[in-house]
Amino acid sequence: MQPSERWSLRTDDEVLVVEFPHGTGLSPADGEALLDRWRTVTADRPIDAVVIVVRTSRPCSDAGRRALRESAQIAVARGVNRFAIVGERSKRRYLKRTIDVEGIDTEAFNDDDAALRWAKSPTAAVPSVETSS
Repeated sequence: MQPSERWSLRTDDEVLVVEFPHGTGLSPADGEALLDRWRTVTADRPIDAVVIVVRTSRPCSDAGRRALRESAQIAVARGVNRFAIVGERSKRRYLKRTIDVEGIDTEAFNDDDAALRWAKSPTAAVPSVETSS
Protein backbone atom coordinates (compact mmCIF):
# COMPACT_ATOMS: atom_id res chain seq x y z
CA MET A 1 0.00 0.00 0.00
CA GLN A 2 1.15 3.50 -0.71
CA PRO A 3 1.25 5.55 2.49
CA SER A 4 0.23 9.17 2.35
CA GLU A 5 2.04 11.78 4.37
CA ARG A 6 -0.84 11.82 6.83
CA TRP A 7 -1.76 8.13 7.18
CA SER A 8 -0.92 4.65 6.00
CA LEU A 9 -3.31 1.92 4.99
CA ARG A 10 -2.44 -1.75 4.52
CA THR A 11 -3.98 -5.17 4.78
CA ASP A 12 -2.86 -8.05 6.97
CA ASP A 13 -4.73 -11.16 5.86
CA GLU A 14 -8.37 -10.00 5.88
CA VAL A 15 -7.78 -7.10 8.27
CA LEU A 16 -7.47 -3.51 7.13
CA VAL A 17 -4.92 -1.59 9.23
CA VAL A 18 -5.04 2.21 9.15
CA GLU A 19 -2.37 4.13 11.03
CA PHE A 20 -2.24 7.82 11.84
CA PRO A 21 1.30 8.78 12.94
CA HIS A 22 2.33 11.47 15.43
CA GLY A 23 1.26 14.94 14.36
CA THR A 24 -1.41 13.76 11.94
CA GLY A 25 -4.15 16.18 11.07
CA LEU A 26 -6.66 15.63 8.28
CA SER A 27 -7.79 18.43 6.00
CA PRO A 28 -10.98 17.94 3.97
CA ALA A 29 -8.81 16.92 0.98
CA ASP A 30 -6.90 14.40 3.16
CA GLY A 31 -10.19 12.98 4.42
CA GLU A 32 -11.45 12.50 0.86
CA ALA A 33 -8.17 10.88 -0.21
CA LEU A 34 -8.38 8.48 2.73
CA LEU A 35 -11.99 7.59 1.90
CA ASP A 36 -11.10 7.01 -1.76
CA ARG A 37 -8.26 4.69 -0.76
CA TRP A 38 -10.50 2.94 1.79
CA ARG A 39 -13.18 2.34 -0.89
CA THR A 40 -10.60 0.98 -3.33
CA VAL A 41 -9.00 -1.43 -0.85
CA THR A 42 -12.26 -2.75 0.56
CA ALA A 43 -13.81 -3.16 -2.92
CA ASP A 44 -11.28 -5.60 -4.34
CA ARG A 45 -10.65 -7.96 -1.41
CA PRO A 46 -12.52 -9.46 1.52
CA ILE A 47 -12.07 -7.49 4.73
CA ASP A 48 -13.39 -8.95 8.00
CA ALA A 49 -12.11 -6.35 10.46
CA VAL A 50 -10.41 -2.98 10.77
CA VAL A 51 -7.62 -1.89 13.12
CA ILE A 52 -7.21 1.86 13.58
CA VAL A 53 -3.96 2.95 15.20
CA VAL A 54 -3.89 6.59 16.31
CA ARG A 55 -0.50 7.78 17.49
CA THR A 56 -1.25 11.48 17.30
CA SER A 57 -2.42 13.54 20.26
CA ARG A 58 -3.86 16.26 18.01
CA PRO A 59 -7.61 16.77 18.27
CA CYS A 60 -9.69 15.18 15.53
CA SER A 61 -10.75 17.67 12.86
CA ASP A 62 -14.25 17.83 11.42
CA ALA A 63 -12.82 16.30 8.22
CA GLY A 64 -11.23 13.47 10.22
CA ARG A 65 -14.44 12.81 12.12
CA ARG A 66 -16.46 12.78 8.89
CA ALA A 67 -13.97 10.46 7.17
CA LEU A 68 -13.96 8.06 10.12
CA ARG A 69 -17.74 7.91 10.33
CA GLU A 70 -18.13 7.42 6.58
CA SER A 71 -15.38 4.78 6.48
CA ALA A 72 -17.18 2.84 9.22
CA GLN A 73 -20.39 2.96 7.20
CA ILE A 74 -18.54 1.78 4.06
CA ALA A 75 -16.98 -1.05 6.07
CA VAL A 76 -20.33 -2.22 7.46
CA ALA A 77 -21.87 -2.14 3.97
CA ARG A 78 -19.07 -4.45 2.84
CA GLY A 79 -19.52 -6.91 5.70
CA VAL A 80 -16.99 -5.68 8.28
CA ASN A 81 -18.30 -6.06 11.81
CA ARG A 82 -15.19 -5.52 14.01
CA PHE A 83 -13.09 -2.44 14.65
CA ALA A 84 -10.07 -2.48 16.97
CA ILE A 85 -8.86 0.91 18.15
CA VAL A 86 -5.33 1.56 19.42
CA GLY A 87 -4.37 4.89 20.95
CA GLU A 88 -4.34 7.04 24.05
CA ARG A 89 -7.27 6.55 26.39
CA SER A 90 -9.09 9.75 25.40
CA LYS A 91 -8.57 9.00 21.69
CA ARG A 92 -9.89 5.45 22.06
CA ARG A 93 -13.07 6.66 23.76
CA TYR A 94 -13.58 9.41 21.20
CA LEU A 95 -13.05 7.05 18.25
CA LYS A 96 -15.39 4.43 19.70
CA ARG A 97 -18.13 7.07 20.00
CA THR A 98 -17.45 8.30 16.46
CA ILE A 99 -17.55 4.78 15.01
CA ASP A 100 -20.77 3.98 16.85
CA VAL A 101 -22.48 2.45 13.82
CA GLU A 102 -25.05 -0.30 14.22
CA GLY A 103 -23.55 -3.70 13.50
CA ILE A 104 -19.97 -2.88 14.50
CA ASP A 105 -18.24 -4.46 17.50
CA THR A 106 -15.47 -2.15 18.74
CA GLU A 107 -12.70 -2.98 21.19
CA ALA A 108 -9.99 -0.66 22.51
CA PHE A 109 -6.37 -1.75 22.88
CA ASN A 110 -3.09 -0.29 24.11
CA ASP A 111 -1.08 -2.58 21.86
CA ASP A 112 -1.08 -2.93 18.05
CA ASP A 113 -0.33 -6.67 18.15
CA ALA A 114 -3.17 -7.45 20.58
CA ALA A 115 -5.57 -5.42 18.43
CA LEU A 116 -4.52 -7.29 15.30
CA ARG A 117 -4.86 -10.68 17.03
CA TRP A 118 -8.38 -9.79 18.17
CA ALA A 119 -9.31 -8.47 14.73
CA LYS A 120 -8.15 -11.72 13.13
CA SER A 121 -9.79 -13.95 15.74
CA PRO A 122 -12.39 -12.23 17.94
CA THR A 123 -13.04 -15.41 19.93
CA ALA A 124 -9.41 -15.62 21.03
CA ALA A 125 -8.64 -14.57 24.59
CA VAL A 126 -6.94 -11.25 23.76
CA PRO A 127 -7.46 -8.74 26.56
CA SER A 128 -8.64 -5.33 25.44
CA VAL A 129 -8.15 -2.39 27.76
CA GLU A 130 -11.79 -2.80 28.71
CA THR A 131 -11.48 -6.46 29.72
CA SER A 132 -8.00 -6.29 31.25
CA SER A 133 -8.79 -3.78 33.97
